Amino acid sequence: MQTQDTDPRAAACAAFWQAVSSRLESLRTLPARELMDGLNELLQPLFPKLAAEVAGDPPTFKLVLTAHGAKEEFEDLMALVQSSPQLPGVEVEAFRQRWGKGFAMRMNDFELASADVLLKQEPYQGLVALEVGFAKPIPMDMQDHARHMSFIMLDHILGEYDFAVKIGPVDFVEGDDQASFDGVPLDDFVPVFDACWRDELGHTGVFPVGEHAWSGLRATRETDSGEEIEMIVMRNDSAAALVGRADLGHRLSAAMPVESGEELEEARTYEDRLTALLQNHEEGCCTHVVLEEGVRTVNFQVADAAAAITHAQSLQDEMDLPVTLGLVFDPSWQSYREWVR
Repeated sequence: MQTQDTDPRAAACAAFWQAVSSRLESLRTLPARELMDGLNELLQPLFPKLAAEVAGDPPTFKLVLTAHGAKEEFEDLMALVQSSPQLPGVEVEAFRQRWGKGFAMRMNDFELASADVLLKQEPYQGLVALEVGFAKPIPMDMQDHARHMSFIMLDHILGEYDFAVKIGPVDFVEGDDQASFDGVPLDDFVPVFDACWRDELGHTGVFPVGEHAWSGLRATRETDSGEEIEMIVMRNDSAAALVGRADLGHRLSAAMPVESGEELEEARTYEDRLTALLQNHEEGCCTHVVLEEGVRTVNFQVADAAAAITHAQSLQDEMDLPVTLGLVFDPSWQSYREWVR
């Protein structure tokens, strides 16, 4: 397991907070804009794809760290915030939060307000798909511009994390269909979106208790040579309640060969024990199991990646069966949702 000395991400986090701590007293004397610039000067050499924003009036302020909606940078962002020390008079927050109503912007002499953006939603493979139109005529030469601006507004109104992780396909209304489009104004869309996520998709965020409900299905995967390989998938339907929870962003997988009844029994015992360890304190949830070419792979979405690996390794000492562990950052539960039908 990597320590802070060998983990580049941990070392970069420590270096940033050390730099902030050592310069905090001089930084907090600056106006908000200059304070933000100073924080970004410290951040950019270490995390060039992240940015620091400031809310409030120094010397007391909120430091908001953002990845500008780039989901592939969220792991760095969350690690940076989680490693934050106590800073007097400073609240550290991950991601731009929801703005509220009345957001407007002007770019290249074109103005658009959140009330001008209209939306319809529907469930799509565990996410919310959007159809977007406009409440006012958009000149042809500004169509692409307006669409780009609407994405920025969605990020601000829904919040950076929710827009990046919970939204599926986004389609724009074309041509004559625009006049009859009766979508909900973006200003009023947040409760509609939340209801779809919670009630239609069942993503309540509440950890399932008792016996979980499972579904089984068969699928095929095509290899690079064109050969089709059969897969059997067991999906934990109860785990759908937790999709999108920011504290369960890592997927832990444990692959075991099961070419005999004895190996299958040992693999199931391992799965049950690891499931119990992770679910006992809501540290993780078993999401699905895949059987492919004699290998059984059990998957979990977990909160503390290092602790989950430690749990998984601790159970291997009593096993004869080899276990191959894998860990990836998967905040939108892509590996789980691909089996949604």
